[in-house]
Amino acid sequence: MRNVYLIGFMGAGKSTVGRILGEALGMEFLDTDQLVVERAGLPIPEIFSRFGEKYFRKLEREVIDEIAGKRGLVVALGGGAPMDDENWRRLRGSGVTVYLRESPEVLAERLADDDTRPLLVGHSGEARKERIRSLLASREPRYLEADVVVECRGRRPEDIAAEIIRRLGDAGLGSEDFR
Repeated sequence: MRNVYLIGFMGAGKSTVGRILGEALGMEFLDTDQLVVERAGLPIPEIFSRFGEKYFRKLEREVIDEIAGKRGLVVALGGGAPMDDENWRRLRGSGVTVYLRESPEVLAERLADDDTRPLLVGHSGEARKERIRSLLASREPRYLEADVVVECRGRRPEDIAAEIIRRLGDAGLGSEDFR
């Protein structure tokens, strides 16, 4: 009854794929960003503006600590969550990590008009694309440590979820390992 943790950059489709994957595996789906919002009683942009990123990361760490003590979950993690070494240790110790790898170009297109991402606020057009490239470059070494890396290439979420299930099976982790 291990957890499946979906990691990757904002806009990679972790929440969308996670819901589909959870349904296919008969597992509960959780989104750490949503859990942080519920815990704080505030939307993420407001958490960042009122209390700062450090406070957001503290709440995120608490949520991940609780999730890591449970089993049989599909969890979409915020893009920065795996960067915290303690989070990463908990994730790796309680489940399988799956990196949804998407190109900076696709991410920039998906996030072009998204004003809900605090780390992109104040960046638009080419500056936003460069910010995405820079953040992704700093995070990708950790993301690539995931147990499974799935090249998304702008594919449909259903196809990505099906590939994850196949890859978990190829790794000797059938659906019975997640129930």
